[in-house]
Amino acid sequence: MPRNHILHRICSSEKIKDNTFQLFTVDDTDIVVGRRNGKLFAFNNSCPHRGASLSKGELKEDNIVCYMHGYEFNVFTGKLENMKSWKKQDTWLEQNPEWRKAGDLVLYPVSEKNGSIFVDI
Repeated sequence: MPRNHILHRICSSEKIKDNTFQLFTVDDTDIVVGRRNGKLFAFNNSCPHRGASLSKGELKEDNIVCYMHGYEFNVFTGKLENMKSWKKQDTWLEQNPEWRKAGDLVLYPVSEKNGSIFVDI
């Protein structure tokens, strides 16, 4: 079944300064919209690892760093780029390796036109 593309005006272009991001809610979906080195990005606010709010994190180069467990996802590709080591000492054994797994960010097409930013969800 084809997906309906609906462009939603998020805000004025001047609201998203370079190397910043903000949280918006569109149709009950929390979306992080930002700009990194002049390029816009938009993704779902829920961390693919354990569902934490990514808008509470910070940008580290092209990655959003989750405040909860330190997982880093590329804001343009959605891919997991880095995760903190949970190994506290050499003898430490992980109880459940499944716990560390994470999917990719849910990305949304984002565009800018006539002084406004739009997201397609």
